[in-house]
Amino acid sequence: MGFKALLLTILVSIFFLVGIFLPRLFKNKQKLILFTTSLTFVLMLFLLFFDLIPEVIEIFNPFHVKFIFLISIFALFGFIILKILDSFIPEHHHDHHDFNDDKQEHNAHLYHIGFITALSLILHNIIEGISIYATGLTDLKAGFLMAIIVGCHNLPLGVEIAIGLEAKKENKMMRKGVLLSVVLSSFLGAFILFILKKDLNPFFEGLLLSMTIGMLLYISVGELLMEIKENRKEKEIKLGFLFGIILALLLLFL
Repeated sequence: MGFKALLLTILVSIFFLVGIFLPRLFKNKQKLILFTTSLTFVLMLFLLFFDLIPEVIEIFNPFHVKFIFLISIFALFGFIILKILDSFIPEHHHDHHDFNDDKQEHNAHLYHIGFITALSLILHNIIEGISIYATGLTDLKAGFLMAIIVGCHNLPLGVEIAIGLEAKKENKMMRKGVLLSVVLSSFLGAFILFILKKDLNPFFEGLLLSMTIGMLLYISVGELLMEIKENRKEKEIKLGFLFGIILALLLLFL
């Protein structure tokens, strides 16, 4: 059963791979960028408010002041980590007005979003891989369903990351390394438990999830929302929102 539960995380990797290679099928990548930006924003909010936050509340006692403080501190810590990483990532700005006005600046901005999204998702996916594996050990069918749901989240995120990292042609080896790390991160989380044959301490899992919440909030509000505001009149943004809401509702009732 342990090996079958481990294989479930491969499904998550497959969804990510599809998302990473999907942009190569589109000539007009700008339209795909706008569409996936708003779609990712909706799904990221869904992930935060219907998955991560409820899971953290379940792990900790939300009515105890010290746990509310602990969750807030680690969420803030995750937020600050990405803010600090911002200073080490190539220059990026939100005040560009046209895609062709300053292509170099725009590409640097896309690269920035792709890079920090990848960093936060590596941690998030390691934890999700652990969750999928643990669920699969007790109920293989439930683990399979969880892997499909996680994969549906990851497909548009894979598109977002791939487009962002491909925006700059430099550092090709690092770009491939980041993409490989994102793809294998869920499997890595499950593989660690498979080798150790141990469960993740719930308290430690809660702290990691709290930190991930802060990271995803930073991306949602500080990056994706700014892109959406800049291009809010574009029909691809509206379509992305629509498809994001539909997909979120489907995931909610699966």
